[in-house]
Amino acid sequence: MIKVKDLLEQFKDFKVLAGEEGLNKNVSTVSVMDAPDIYNWMKGGEFLVTTGYIMRENPLELKSLVIKLHENGAAALGIKVGRFIEKLPDEVKKIGDELNFPIIYVPKSYAFTDIINPVLSRIVNEQAKKLMMSEEIHKSFTQIVIQGKGTSHIVDTLYKILDKDIAFIDLVFNRNYIRYKSNGFKEDIENLGLKNILDKYYSYPVQIGSSIYGYLIMESLGKEPLEDLDNISIEHASTVLKLNIQKEISNHQIEQKYRDEFIQDLIINNIKTVEEANNRAALYGWKIENGLICLIVDIDNFKEKFITLENTQELEGERDKIFRLSNFKMKRSFKQCFYTIYSDNIVFLIEPDEKPIEKFVKKLENVAEELRKEIKENSKFTVSIGIGTYQESIIDVYISFVEAQKAVRIGRTVYEKDKIYSYSKLGVYKMLYNLSLEDDTNRFCSEYLQSLLDYDNENNSEYIETLKTIVKNDWNLKQASEEMFIHYNTIKYRFNKICEIIDLDLGNREDKFKIELCLKLMNMSKQYSLYMKTKI
Repeated sequence: MIKVKDLLEQFKDFKVLAGEEGLNKNVSTVSVMDAPDIYNWMKGGEFLVTTGYIMRENPLELKSLVIKLHENGAAALGIKVGRFIEKLPDEVKKIGDELNFPIIYVPKSYAFTDIINPVLSRIVNEQAKKLMMSEEIHKSFTQIVIQGKGTSHIVDTLYKILDKDIAFIDLVFNRNYIRYKSNGFKEDIENLGLKNILDKYYSYPVQIGSSIYGYLIMESLGKEPLEDLDNISIEHASTVLKLNIQKEISNHQIEQKYRDEFIQDLIINNIKTVEEANNRAALYGWKIENGLICLIVDIDNFKEKFITLENTQELEGERDKIFRLSNFKMKRSFKQCFYTIYSDNIVFLIEPDEKPIEKFVKKLENVAEELRKEIKENSKFTVSIGIGTYQESIIDVYISFVEAQKAVRIGRTVYEKDKIYSYSKLGVYKMLYNLSLEDDTNRFCSEYLQSLLDYDNENNSEYIETLKTIVKNDWNLKQASEEMFIHYNTIKYRFNKICEIIDLDLGNREDKFKIELCLKLMNMSKQYSLYMKTKI
């Protein structure tokens, strides 16, 4: 598309009378003034030519005309000064300068056709040239897609066409593609935050609907409009980038599905030979030589909130944020780190990268603690993190997985939530966990607590919760009343009522031990009916 300044080059005896700052405006057509309200028919980009005949009696009317032409998107006004208007009034020049609306002197010797035909011919030629260039650009990018080439080739092609520093910031896979002559441009893309980059350089969002896959960034153009062919090039590049990213996303999802199946087969002991495990690992470029340790990041109270929260989309967004933070932290901290995702937890298998193994486990615990704090600061949820023991053989990693699961369950029972639990440090509680799964344990707990559970169910009371709070506070009734926000006399009454219902003397150390043991066993297992009734 030609600009107003191109008219001055095409017609050497045209001169700028006012609005010189607007010479970069695009000209789409030429029109001739035949009515005082001609501006009502402006569609944008017109170079309007007039003899001034309509305003000959009052040349100041040109001021109003210029304002209206500007408001309706015209490109410029050409006037034959010296035909019917001897001199352009200063007020008209002033408004042209203020609006950056070009007013062009046209010699009176020009017939309208002397202007219209050459300008329209040039516009048509420019459009034809643009279409040909657009077709060539389209072919260049289409060929990339046909040949199955990736994002790097797309950015290379765009760089050659534009001959300007260019970058694509991929927000899906967190990668930057930079083609540059200026080291300053490269350093900005690598070191500045996204917001600062978008503020400093021209940017074009690569998006489908409301989903932004990334941004094409061009060298120091600021917010200035692009040339037509630059726009066409970027639009074509954006189209093939979207196609390519969607293909990568699809491939990534398929690959992730098979990776998940492999990792899940490992952790449920569905792989029986080392050879099979190593061969399947090699498909994903994994070479596991130093054994593995399992770590589980489990979101506290996630399933309970999923049942009660109406806005499940917000809940899933929080979960995905936690998984992203976890994945980023673990992969940044360990060379070999594989993961799979379940509804409310993410399971990592980590290959030790230093010896002795005790030193590595300490490092793993420190990273886990940093991750726990980071999630607590950046999410509405907390997490409990379980760590299994080191397994030298890849096919034994299921043992570490089971241990990490137990560590989370036991740890939450003994130490509460939002903590790190290493299975190797749980001591006697590991034995209690195994004991909690036995049928005899269910009968043992029922013997001492079933009467209290039945009473709560029949009377809609919460004595079992009161008992848990008293035990949690080491049988200190005053502390328990403060935690439950009830009067001390009330908790004394409840305590005596509990003793009456279960028919035990809870001032007796032996009976206290039985109740503490029952509550711990109940919390450790979800396998028996007593737990399901009480929802402890």
